[in-house]
Amino acid sequence: MDRRLGPAFFIGSALLLGACKKSQDPAPVPPSPAPVEVKAVAPVPAFTLSYLQDAKPSGCTWTREDTAGAKKPLFTVDAACERLRLAWSPDGRRGAMVDRGSGAVKPRAWLVDLQAGQGAVLVLPEAGSTDAVGFDAAGRAVALVSQVEDLVRKSEGSAEYFLFEGQRIPIAEPEGGPGLAHAFRREGDTWKRLETVATVYESDAAAGTRALATTGLLVSSTSGVDPDAPTATELPEGSEDAARLDAVVEDKGHAKYGEWVSVETDGGPLYAWRATGELSTLMPPLRWEVQDRLAEPESLSVAPASAVELRMRGPLLLVSAEKAVRVYDAKTKARVFALDGVHAARFWPKQRTVTAAAPSDAASAQ
Repeated sequence: MDRRLGPAFFIGSALLLGACKKSQDPAPVPPSPAPVEVKAVAPVPAFTLSYLQDAKPSGCTWTREDTAGAKKPLFTVDAACERLRLAWSPDGRRGAMVDRGSGAVKPRAWLVDLQAGQGAVLVLPEAGSTDAVGFDAAGRAVALVSQVEDLVRKSEGSAEYFLFEGQRIPIAEPEGGPGLAHAFRREGDTWKRLETVATVYESDAAAGTRALATTGLLVSSTSGVDPDAPTATELPEGSEDAARLDAVVEDKGHAKYGEWVSVETDGGPLYAWRATGELSTLMPPLRWEVQDRLAEPESLSVAPASAVELRMRGPLLLVSAEKAVRVYDAKTKARVFALDGVHAARFWPKQRTVTAAAPSDAASAQ
């Protein structure tokens, strides 16, 4: 019997072949997820510190340390770290250490070869008392000297003056402890007097030598202002920021009278307490904005009544207190370095190229 394939056969075959084809097709590939944006975290800039450390069994060692942990003791002197001040020559090759003395201890100074790590005593001028030693633009050592004793004071009519080495030096302010300030430059093995002026000496003896024109021409001195020290701006009493700080910091940990101040950093303002008195001093509490709240810098760990000094270099904030130094990345608010048991910590000064020459001689009275 002749059997012919009907339409149903062909339709069923087509469906079967289609099913087999689909079973052989690869599974669809799911769409790729959107790439996750990863924000690069800028590395903390490298930095080098200068600090003083108590030597054993006595004395004090000037030390340089960088972020890699390389530590180099530069020179050790027989003096208390608390009394020492430092200065750098403009090319960074030499330094000066000055012990301003105390009581029976007279001022002393040393010149240090910072590359060789060797130093020698620097004999100071005989006149008066040396308050500071620094370097001029040519890298020569300069001494700033105060003198309040062994002076000849005279008057002529209503005018008063000091008679010094045959010169009349007018006394502009006869009250308040007038005296003389001298600037000497080291030339070979001797000191040459550059300048002498009448000034007033009060609680801060070094303030008297600031009347010298030479003081403002020094590249660095042991009484000079650190260029990394930021300006602290007082917050007006009753201002919104001051009221917020008072509300957050109900107990300051001390009873020092003063006011809140603000210091600008790369990560916003840092607030500190400035105790007022004979000499203004920054101290805790310290606070800055962290995720919309006022918070103390991470792991600060300094005594509430400690005097603190602040330094800024780019995004880095250095906080130094008695025998403690902390360095923060102001942008991330993270602590990146900490060291205890040291004094006078600061960033190592940048090498300077100075083309202007210091004035020649200003020995005549001003």
